[in-house]
Amino acid sequence: MPLRIKNISGHLKNKEQTMQRLVDAVGAIIKHKGYKGLGLNAIAKEAGVSKILIHRYFGGVDQLVEAYVLKNDYWIAKTKEVSSEASGNTDRETLKKLISDLLKGHFEYFYTHEEMRSIILWEITEKTDLLNSISHVREEVGKLLLEKSELLFKDGKKSLKGVTALMVSAIYYMVLHAKKNESTICSIDVNSVEGQEEILRTIEQIVDWTFDEK
Repeated sequence: MPLRIKNISGHLKNKEQTMQRLVDAVGAIIKHKGYKGLGLNAIAKEAGVSKILIHRYFGGVDQLVEAYVLKNDYWIAKTKEVSSEASGNTDRETLKKLISDLLKGHFEYFYTHEEMRSIILWEITEKTDLLNSISHVREEVGKLLLEKSELLFKDGKKSLKGVTALMVSAIYYMVLHAKKNESTICSIDVNSVEGQEEILRTIEQIVDWTFDEK
C-alpha cells in the first residue's frame, strides 16, 4: 500500500511539472517567434514532451494558450486584490491610490513583458474565440472596481470609466509603439528612464484630477 501511494504522488508531481513545462513553452515560443509560432508540434518540441499530453492535460492548444495568458496577464493576476477592495467599504482616497497604483503597475508590467505585448498585439489584430474569452475575463476584473467607484462619481461630471479606458488603451499603444519603432511620442522617449518616470507621474496626476471633487 505505501508503494502505491508513493507512485500516485510521483505521478501527480510529474503531471504538474509537465503542465508547467508546457505553459512555459508557450511563453518561450511567443517571446522568440511571436504568437504565429504557436502550434501543437512546436509547443511539444519546446517543452520536450509528447504532443499527446497537450490534449490530455489541457484539451488542446487553445486551452493551453489560455492557461498561459490567465497566469501571466497583469489584470487577471490582480483579481484577488481587486476583489478584496471591491467587497469592502473602500473610501475615496484608498480607491484613488489603488487605481493609480494599478495603472502605473500596468504600464511597468506591459513595458517589461514582451510575451504579453505579443498577446495584446494578437488580440487587437485578429478575432478569435480564445482571445475574446480572455478579454471578457479581463473586463470582469475591471468591472468589479469600476462599479464600486460609481457611487463616488454618480453626481459629478467626471467618468472614472472613461478616464480608465483611455489610460489603459494609451498605455497599450504607447508601449507597443515605443518598443516596435523606438520612436518618441509627443517628444517623450518611453524607452528612457526619464520618459517612463514622466509617464508614471502623469498617470498619478490624471487619477488625482479624476478624483478631485471640484
